[in-house]
Amino acid sequence: MTETFIPKSKEEALKLLNQRKCIILAGGTNLMVKRKKWSGEMADFGSDIVLIKHLKELQNIDINNKYLSIGAGCTLAELQESILLGAYFSEIILAIASQTIRNAATIGGNICNVASEGDILPLLYALDATLIIECLNGTREIAISDFIMEPGKKDLREDELLVEIRIPTNMLLSYYYKKVGTKRSNSLAKASFIGLYKLENERIEDVRMAFGAIGARVVRSREFENSLKGLNKEELQVVLKDLEKEYIKIIVPIDDKKKSTAEYRKGICLELMREFLESIYNRD
Repeated sequence: MTETFIPKSKEEALKLLNQRKCIILAGGTNLMVKRKKWSGEMADFGSDIVLIKHLKELQNIDINNKYLSIGAGCTLAELQESILLGAYFSEIILAIASQTIRNAATIGGNICNVASEGDILPLLYALDATLIIECLNGTREIAISDFIMEPGKKDLREDELLVEIRIPTNMLLSYYYKKVGTKRSNSLAKASFIGLYKLENERIEDVRMAFGAIGARVVRSREFENSLKGLNKEELQVVLKDLEKEYIKIIVPIDDKKKSTAEYRKGICLELMREFLESIYNRD
């Protein structure tokens, strides 16, 4: 028989995870869909459930001189309304599902769902987010790019809990974001793209580009990004064609009836990247 536990604290939740095999439930917007049964029947989780949505310890949003800290239990709606987060958080979150879903869904759940179409993931990749994971025996940190191994598989043991997301405070403010889908928010993305950049004396000082919903993992190449640093507008135009050829090698979507053909989605990604890079000098 499945039991549901409502711990009074994070420590109590960790003790439960240490004692038995449990499914962690926060907003439930993804889990309820995955575990749904026929209409009118309760979802079948197959394991005991630990509810963590109410835990205040997982709901803080703070900033210091090193990093921005986001509790894994913060809802997408709370992130969208926070004045501590960049404007790109708000734009991306407003493109996710409905207001009802955003009021319930948590950033931790969006990450731990490890689905390639997770809307918040490309931004977290581009921002070099680090995840703080706890168990009764201690805490560890892991880059989000290492946490997500493939759809449905993540570096999280059964006795561990994602408690916090940390983002370096040197966040880039200039950005370009596009989500391509049948509808703006109520459908899964066929492809998504986030570009962040900083100019200094009309040259690229920093640039980040991440592609989502096109394969097993978010696509980002620090090597290719570094090759653009120091370039001015004219120099960027010279290397753009060669850059596209390099990205063609690492953008490898699969054919998906719900998301269009792989060829179409690869073409969309290259188009979004080109549009972003060509717009950099026209946006400041």
